[in-house]
Amino acid sequence: MPALRRVAEASLLRKGFRRDNRDHRLFHFYLRGQKTSIFTFTSHGAREISDDLLLLMKRELKLDTLKHVRDLLNCPMDESAFVEVLRAKGELP
Repeated sequence: MPALRRVAEASLLRKGFRRDNRDHRLFHFYLRGQKTSIFTFTSHGAREISDDLLLLMKRELKLDTLKHVRDLLNCPMDESAFVEVLRAKGELP
Protein backbone atom coordinates (compact mmCIF):
# COMPACT_ATOMS: atom_id res chain seq x y z
CA MET A 1 0.00 0.00 0.00
CA PRO A 2 1.61 3.29 -1.07
CA ALA A 3 2.15 6.13 1.40
CA LEU A 4 1.28 9.74 0.67
CA ARG A 5 4.48 11.74 0.24
CA ARG A 6 3.32 14.90 2.01
CA VAL A 7 2.07 12.93 5.03
CA ALA A 8 5.33 10.96 5.17
CA GLU A 9 7.46 14.10 4.93
CA ALA A 10 5.49 15.90 7.65
CA SER A 11 5.85 12.84 9.87
CA LEU A 12 9.62 12.72 9.35
CA LEU A 13 9.94 16.41 10.23
CA ARG A 14 8.00 15.88 13.48
CA LYS A 15 10.30 12.99 14.42
CA GLY A 16 13.67 14.67 14.37
CA PHE A 17 14.46 14.75 10.65
CA ARG A 18 15.52 17.91 8.84
CA ARG A 19 14.99 18.47 5.12
CA ASP A 20 17.72 19.43 2.68
CA ASN A 21 16.36 20.22 -0.80
CA ARG A 22 18.47 18.91 -3.64
CA ASP A 23 17.51 16.94 -6.76
CA HIS A 24 15.34 14.93 -4.43
CA ARG A 25 14.25 15.81 -0.94
CA LEU A 26 16.86 14.55 1.51
CA PHE A 27 15.92 14.05 5.16
CA HIS A 28 18.66 13.58 7.78
CA PHE A 29 17.85 12.41 11.30
CA TYR A 30 19.14 14.57 14.15
CA LEU A 31 19.42 13.28 17.70
CA ARG A 32 19.86 15.88 20.47
CA GLY A 33 20.91 18.44 17.83
CA GLN A 34 23.57 16.19 16.30
CA LYS A 35 23.30 14.95 12.71
CA THR A 36 23.31 11.14 12.53
CA SER A 37 24.07 8.76 9.67
CA ILE A 38 20.36 7.97 9.31
CA PHE A 39 18.75 9.56 6.23
CA THR A 40 16.20 8.99 3.51
CA PHE A 41 15.03 10.57 0.25
CA THR A 42 11.65 11.38 -1.22
CA SER A 43 10.93 12.42 -4.79
CA HIS A 44 9.82 15.92 -5.80
CA GLY A 45 7.38 14.63 -8.41
CA ALA A 46 5.63 11.65 -6.88
CA ARG A 47 2.48 12.13 -4.82
CA GLU A 48 2.69 8.64 -3.39
CA ILE A 49 5.62 6.57 -2.19
CA SER A 50 5.33 3.12 -3.79
CA ASP A 51 6.13 -0.13 -2.01
CA ASP A 52 9.36 -0.38 -4.03
CA LEU A 53 10.47 3.01 -2.74
CA LEU A 54 9.41 2.06 0.79
CA LEU A 55 11.83 -0.88 0.53
CA LEU A 56 14.63 1.55 -0.35
CA MET A 57 13.64 3.81 2.52
CA LYS A 58 13.69 0.80 4.85
CA ARG A 59 17.34 0.24 4.04
CA GLU A 60 18.22 3.95 4.31
CA LEU A 61 16.42 4.29 7.65
CA LYS A 62 18.11 1.12 8.99
CA LEU A 63 14.75 -0.47 9.79
CA ASP A 64 14.02 -4.20 9.60
CA THR A 65 10.50 -4.35 8.19
CA LEU A 66 8.15 -2.43 5.93
CA LYS A 67 5.76 -2.29 8.88
CA HIS A 68 8.36 -0.25 10.79
CA VAL A 69 8.69 2.13 7.85
CA ARG A 70 4.94 2.52 7.50
CA ASP A 71 4.60 3.03 11.26
CA LEU A 72 7.29 5.73 11.17
CA LEU A 73 5.70 7.50 8.20
CA ASN A 74 2.08 7.18 9.37
CA CYS A 75 2.75 8.10 13.02
CA PRO A 76 2.18 4.98 15.17
CA MET A 77 5.98 5.01 15.75
CA ASP A 78 7.13 8.17 17.51
CA GLU A 79 10.67 9.56 17.67
CA SER A 80 11.57 7.78 20.91
CA ALA A 81 10.39 4.41 19.56
CA PHE A 82 12.42 5.01 16.38
CA VAL A 83 15.51 5.81 18.46
CA GLU A 84 14.92 2.66 20.56
CA VAL A 85 14.80 0.49 17.43
CA LEU A 86 18.00 2.03 16.08
CA ARG A 87 19.82 1.71 19.42
CA ALA A 88 18.80 -1.94 19.73
CA LYS A 89 20.38 -2.54 16.32
CA GLY A 90 23.54 -0.62 17.28
CA GLU A 91 22.90 2.15 14.72
CA LEU A 92 22.82 4.91 17.36
CA PRO A 93 24.78 5.37 20.59
